[in-house]
Amino acid sequence: MSESTIARIGCDALPACGEQRRRATLHAGANLNGIDYIEVGADMRTLCVHLFAGVPEGLGVANVRVRGGRRVQGLVALEVDVDEADDMHDDACLRVVLDRAGDHSPYCLCLVEADSPADPDAWRALAGFDPRYACAEFRVRLDCGEQPDCVAPAPPCRDTEPTPPIDYLAKDYASFRKLILDRLAQTMPQWRERHVPDLGVTLVELLAYRADRLSYFQDAVATEAYLDTAHRRISVRRHARLVDYRLHEGCNARAFVTLALDGTDELDLALADLRFVVPPPDEPLAVPGTLDTARLDAMRARGALVFEPMPLAAGVDTLHVVAAHAAIRIHTWGDDICCLPRGTTRATLVDARDTPPPTPVGAVPNAAAAPSRPLQLAAGDLLVFEEVRGSQTGNPADADPAHRHVVRLTRVEPGVDALYGVDLLEVEWDACDALPFDLCLSVRLPAPGCTRVHDVALARGNVVLVDHGETLRGECDCAPLCAPPGSVVLPPGIARSLAAMPDACERCANLGEECWLVDGEAGHGCCGCEDGVGDIMQRPGARTRRLRGAPLTFAVPLEPGVPACRLAPQDPRAALPQLAVYGGPLEQILVAGAPDATWRWQARQDLLASEPDARDVVAEIDDDGGVQLRFGDGTLGRAPQAGEFFRARLRIGNGTIGNVGRDSIVWLVLRDGAPSGARLTPRNPLPAQGGCAPETIADAKLYAPGAFRAELRRAITPDDYAALARRTPGLQGAGCAFEWTGSWYEANVVVDPLDTERLDPALATRIARDLHRFRRIGHDLAVDGARYVPLAITVAVCVQPDFLVAHVEAELRDRFGSGLRRDGARAWFHPDRLRLGEAVYASRIVAEVQSVTGVAHAEVVGLARMDPVDASDAVAAGVLVLAAREIAQVDGDADYPDRGSIRFVMGGGR
Repeated sequence: MSESTIARIGCDALPACGEQRRRATLHAGANLNGIDYIEVGADMRTLCVHLFAGVPEGLGVANVRVRGGRRVQGLVALEVDVDEADDMHDDACLRVVLDRAGDHSPYCLCLVEADSPADPDAWRALAGFDPRYACAEFRVRLDCGEQPDCVAPAPPCRDTEPTPPIDYLAKDYASFRKLILDRLAQTMPQWRERHVPDLGVTLVELLAYRADRLSYFQDAVATEAYLDTAHRRISVRRHARLVDYRLHEGCNARAFVTLALDGTDELDLALADLRFVVPPPDEPLAVPGTLDTARLDAMRARGALVFEPMPLAAGVDTLHVVAAHAAIRIHTWGDDICCLPRGTTRATLVDARDTPPPTPVGAVPNAAAAPSRPLQLAAGDLLVFEEVRGSQTGNPADADPAHRHVVRLTRVEPGVDALYGVDLLEVEWDACDALPFDLCLSVRLPAPGCTRVHDVALARGNVVLVDHGETLRGECDCAPLCAPPGSVVLPPGIARSLAAMPDACERCANLGEECWLVDGEAGHGCCGCEDGVGDIMQRPGARTRRLRGAPLTFAVPLEPGVPACRLAPQDPRAALPQLAVYGGPLEQILVAGAPDATWRWQARQDLLASEPDARDVVAEIDDDGGVQLRFGDGTLGRAPQAGEFFRARLRIGNGTIGNVGRDSIVWLVLRDGAPSGARLTPRNPLPAQGGCAPETIADAKLYAPGAFRAELRRAITPDDYAALARRTPGLQGAGCAFEWTGSWYEANVVVDPLDTERLDPALATRIARDLHRFRRIGHDLAVDGARYVPLAITVAVCVQPDFLVAHVEAELRDRFGSGLRRDGARAWFHPDRLRLGEAVYASRIVAEVQSVTGVAHAEVVGLARMDPVDASDAVAAGVLVLAAREIAQVDGDADYPDRGSIRFVMGGGR
């Protein structure tokens, strides 16, 4: 028997081995040949059989046998030749053409002797071929059917160890430590050390600690993924923002501070050098005045609160303090028992340093030469009106602290009282700043003294708006800039910048702000081509940065030119973090003073509307109150680049702690100390207000899911148009109705303006412009004023016998007027007390009449419209019904009887 018949051939040779060293020997040039591998052509019929050695001569179709297949079996070779230069391969191979394509199952091709029998088990390997490699497996269809892997798995060469039991309930450090030690007891039974100093125990505890951290991270990811289960403040904030709800971080408090100046007539102070301080709680006997910076540090450590001034206009960086503004008399024109009534929007101030007392009654005034004008008030300045003496006793200790009010001047004009020879200053302010109380200027004390007391109230200037918070010195990370050359890996470009700036380390140490260098790592770009130079990209590190210092100050930006009534109140959801962030090339940022505004990153509520190149940043507050800056990713906001240098200056001080009481801010700190010979005394006549605590996570979870329903974004029904119109400032009511125009509907919006019965055309235009973006497609829009319906009302009044009829009637007319009553309250038919479509009830009129002292009985005998639209008997019904666009009008003006009237038929009394 020849050597070719020694062993049985096939593709399932045994034993199965993991290392094929025999193949390597055949590759090295042994005296035997064999099949290395088989390539299948695109037509799935042509095979390229690669051999370890060359292709023997004389091979034919009888030497090629194929077996295998499930659906397609019995493949036969039709052609066999040598392929010297085919595109499929680099070396010569045996080209075999089959009669048809096979299926997805594997096939086995063997090179045998031509006279081998048909039985595959009796095939004999071709002469000179290794029987183990006389056959090779191949697949005709390369998609492998439903097989996930075309390569058959190799059988294991040794028994697989049993899988150890794993306790999947292990979730903390102790359970992980026990799990690892139990496993080591099975795999390393000879190791029995359990002492803590042992190195093996140390490694086990390190692994348990790391596993505990990973377990916490897994739980945190699942927990923080939903608003209902999230615990971290930043997670809740981002979830709430997705449903159009902003979790606010509170805002700081604001106060108005007046300055008294002694020792000089006037003084200019830089706002950046001023700090106003509230003494600590353990300093009950604080003397008002100035402090030095060294004492401020000690007081701050004991709990003192610091306020900083706020410029009211752009470009204003100094405060001009005038000594005469500390106490300004209000001119009474020589009269006594005077006051500024509630709602007053103007006053006359005495423009003199030492004003002589008022001329006694009956004396002839002496019109002397007017003194110089010391007052330097101007439009835009703040002024505080304050009661400084008790109106009943004349004692300063009895002054009502509630009678203090701040206004912002809109007009200042000089004047002269020619009778008394006194220089005057006429000042006016906005209606929003109107006096909320009657301010007494001069009074007469009760008997028996009947003393006349003047200057019961004064005006105070030198008013500055301050807010809680202080800019503190930060800590700069200067290690990358101060390291010796070559000791640390720096991003590209930084080495050249440091070489051009030899004093970079000293500059960084003196910066006094939070600063850092953006690190990064080199990587290959996403694009490349053959024989081309690949892109090397410097990817920046993390897009977040945690800053030192808490709590960060949040405040609403000041609107230019607004009255004083809108300076102190704040909406915490509109508050922005008070920080200044600059970032860019090192040579542009590491400079003395503030860098150019081009490199400033603006603080935003979020980055959802940020352009890819916008330098926007979000300040997020974590659970510990720390500040975490979040930059853009290159799509929503610009991403910091590796090698850029950043510096941040932030203010600390926020929340309700800044809502200090009146006369609490009594210390002033100047950076360079008080000027020689001058004494400055600060004081806040009014309490600080506006400080708000950060919103809690529980509140955000409660309100955020329904926030998108609470805010109306589209007008579909008439009520939607009315609700959107009522948002406009200057309105107290609005209604709407759909009217068919013949082709489509028109939303006719009727509005009720505040403090007037006439709709300003500019206001109507603004309402229409605001409503246009909410209107439904196909709806026209029209804005009209309310229709005022004049009424004729007659009331029969019976007066008690011991009351004068004239006095009772005067009180009734005062109550049922259309303006303000004598006590400053709105009268019954004041425009702001009447609403659109509100019916007039006779019972309410009777109840109001009966509340007047001296009225025994009242009855409405006349209640009707003055126009002939409705002829129903409202007296019998007890109510006069108005349409939804109508408002009752009863001005009671004899000059305009067509605007409604009320008549009282008096009886009884004396």
